[in-house]
Amino acid sequence: MTPDFIRKYHIYNLLVKTTINSCISREMILESLKNQYEDYHRDDKLYQGLLVTSEKTIDRDIKNIASFFGVEINHKRHKGYYMVTNVDILKTHRAIFDKMELFLASHKEQQWSPFITAEQSSLNTDINILGLVKAIEHQVYITISYQGWYDDDIFSKIKEATVQPLHIKEANKAWYLLVFNPEIGIKTLCLDARVSKLVITDRIINEPLHFDAAQYFNDAFGILNDDTKTETIRLKVANHHFKYLMSKPLHHSQTVISVPSQKNTAVLDYKNDAIFGEITVTLKPNYEFLIELFKFNLWVKVIEPKWLALKVVKQHQFILEHYYADIEV
Repeated sequence: MTPDFIRKYHIYNLLVKTTINSCISREMILESLKNQYEDYHRDDKLYQGLLVTSEKTIDRDIKNIASFFGVEINHKRHKGYYMVTNVDILKTHRAIFDKMELFLASHKEQQWSPFITAEQSSLNTDINILGLVKAIEHQVYITISYQGWYDDDIFSKIKEATVQPLHIKEANKAWYLLVFNPEIGIKTLCLDARVSKLVITDRIINEPLHFDAAQYFNDAFGILNDDTKTETIRLKVANHHFKYLMSKPLHHSQTVISVPSQKNTAVLDYKNDAIFGEITVTLKPNYEFLIELFKFNLWVKVIEPKWLALKVVKQHQFILEHYYADIEV
């Protein structure tokens, strides 16, 4: 998140509260931004974008906000700005700002530690997310330099490439950018310290690649979409975790086969079949999915396919042997 993005974020939050009868002037916006900085963010470089004194900057930001979110913002003479767009439409923006709130809370965690504990995001604060979204929408090129880690095609490196930005996806407490050019194909790049350079150009892509994120990630789990064969996975799930997967499905393809006959048990006897229900998911069972299965411990058991169940057994056996080799029993 850049200082300019944060300023626009705060201006947007001021505008959503306005109506034709309760406008907000440029002077009021400038005063609010100044107070935000002085009261909560003094000496924080990430928030220095709040310290603007030019009304022209405010006008430009409001135009950018209107364009980016597709909302109508009018100006009433001698009164100020107000947002015309119905509040119901603005709900579509809520997810973006929920993530923004979490990111800013994480950034302030040390200062706010007596009041809040936030999960850390690995997002590189030098990256202009708002600009990237606009680059995707307007189909312009970006140039990027990237030093991959082991999971990025085994330390793959992009010295500097001009690419089409396709989509931004959040997963595993990180933000990822999918890019394309004919030489490297579609690549998924984590927007963290691995990005050493990212420049948004004004060059329009003449023949952009059509990209459907829902279709691309349809069989994927998490962020990885590799050559693993898509299969239907049948899982037994203990009653306490079954409830969790009902409220937060493992995958969009999740289907309930049966529910536990004993839904609430004070004692969790994992040898008791009555506490287990069954679900299926259809996806690529790659290492990301395996990591998720290991998180479930005794709560989930792979029934089918057999090769996946055997793989889980072998990995647990290896872990057991690995640990026992260094422990005196």
